[in-house]
Amino acid sequence: KEQNGAKIIVVDPRYTKTAAKSDLYCRIRTGTDIAFLYGVIRLIRDNKWYNKEYLDNRVYGIEEIFKECEEYTPEKVADITGCKPDELIQVATLFAKSTPGALIWNQGWTHHTIGSSNTRLGSILQLLLGNVGVIGGGCNVLRGHDNVQGSTDMGCLADTLPGYYGLGEESWKYFAKQWKVDY
Repeated sequence: KEQNGAKIIVVDPRYTKTAAKSDLYCRIRTGTDIAFLYGVIRLIRDNKWYNKEYLDNRVYGIEEIFKECEEYTPEKVADITGCKPDELIQVATLFAKSTPGALIWNQGWTHHTIGSSNTRLGSILQLLLGNVGVIGGGCNVLRGHDNVQGSTDMGCLADTLPGYYGLGEESWKYFAKQWKVDY
């Protein structure tokens, strides 16, 4: 933020030092992350803020996510999370229009009983916006060491490709084909 003017959005039950420096802070009830994320996804869908080209070329099944988010209107999200409808709209608008956008979480997000679902939906949100595989984007687990929350499954290790593929020639050829780029 101080170096290049990046916008910071904090969604957290607690008002932290990071929240104090953020551009937007939204307090939600503990354990309501899924409803919040579905509300953001619904707003992105309804306003067509998603990256259609990215989705067409790299993602499948997004229609199912769009069905899953249907019931999460700003009013319903407010009822579940405690986040006011206008705050949800502000968060969705700023995040969707900040390209690229990085999603950063810590162990609080993953240690809930729904931690795997939080990680799943956060990653889907990033795919929706085309923020995966781009400089400055991605899903970033903020921890003291790597591979704590399955970040390697998302291709974040330096010594493997996504899915724990090695860096051998055949692996690169496979991914070049999948990514539709020259080996």
